[in-house]
Amino acid sequence: MIGGLLASLVFYMHSGSGHGDLQLYHGYAQAFWLGSPPFTSLPAEYPLLSMIPFTLTLLPPIPDYITVFGLWMVLLFLAGYLAIRRRESPKAAAIFAVYLLLGCFATVLGRFDLLPAAVTLVAYWAARERRFTLAYAMLAIGTLLKLYPLFVLPVVMLEQYRALGLNPLRTAPPRELLKGVALFTAAVVAVFGISALLNPDEWLGPFTYNSQRPIQVESVPATILWFSGLLGMPTAPDKSFHSWNLVGQIDGLLGAFSELALIGGCLWVYWQQLIGRLSFGRAMTLCLLVIVCTNKVFSPQYLMWVLPMVAITEQEFDPVWLAICGLTTLIFPYGYQWAWTPGPVAPASYPIWFPALIALRNVLMTAALVRFFRRSRAADVETVDLTPSATSAA
Repeated sequence: MIGGLLASLVFYMHSGSGHGDLQLYHGYAQAFWLGSPPFTSLPAEYPLLSMIPFTLTLLPPIPDYITVFGLWMVLLFLAGYLAIRRRESPKAAAIFAVYLLLGCFATVLGRFDLLPAAVTLVAYWAARERRFTLAYAMLAIGTLLKLYPLFVLPVVMLEQYRALGLNPLRTAPPRELLKGVALFTAAVVAVFGISALLNPDEWLGPFTYNSQRPIQVESVPATILWFSGLLGMPTAPDKSFHSWNLVGQIDGLLGAFSELALIGGCLWVYWQQLIGRLSFGRAMTLCLLVIVCTNKVFSPQYLMWVLPMVAITEQEFDPVWLAICGLTTLIFPYGYQWAWTPGPVAPASYPIWFPALIALRNVLMTAALVRFFRRSRAADVETVDLTPSATSAA
């Protein structure tokens, strides 16, 4: 495990194409703390709390900020491993470590996604232990780091209903739940309010930036767009928003469909949890899978959002997930390098094997989502039927 982390740090992150995002993080941190005036330059695409991991590139203040940040992430990775080993099982911790090292070899130490993933995991443990105030606080922190934990909020709310023995379809929100949601809302609004005071022109950047992005080449919608190109509809590579993308005749339609699929998929998960077909842990895992699979952006580090929960809920090494992880690393960084995509200008077209490799990974991801739901419904887990008839009978 340590050897894999050090190999990523030494042989990849210090290579010519291994630290592009760290340069961005370092630049954000310098502009925020050392700009003229300070505290006014906000990250273009992330909420304000992302400055916490970005600032790690400055602490300690030595020139090799790549190693500095990488070592901070090593510590966080090890803390996560030990926490899963202690709270779940040694096997779940081993699965977590193998999946992340295999699937996120190029990103586990070079991106800050381990932090929101860790915060979301703490929220899961807190809710499972009925410490809901802590769970809502952790989800607020996660949302203020990278937005996506916002979609997990209803999963925690429904679990609190279940813990109180109440039916959301028949019972008004209890005081305890309202306090938790108020805490979450107040924290998120307060930090965005601070952002608005610091920079009135850029405080909504996390929303506007992501809404304007084209379809990123590794996403499931991009695979559908690529298939449309095989059917004769024009498509072309694009490089913008710090990523390689795919544009084409139906990209606007697919972008809108992606947003609807994200919202609809999460609502479907909430409903399955509400009627007792999904346990809390499996509902959270499935919600994260829906977020990753429906998003119009699927950067390789997004695997970090879901792999800890997959390891915890499945508790077994899975050939499908091993293949997903292996293909993700094969795509990034190696597929990008073999396809000559690191250059500053988009090529005329991607070599056909590149989107085909991505399509294979995305098909497996989608299949894993569907299979996870089927397994979750059949699993021998403790669930409570919250349908009106069951509540009346009780």
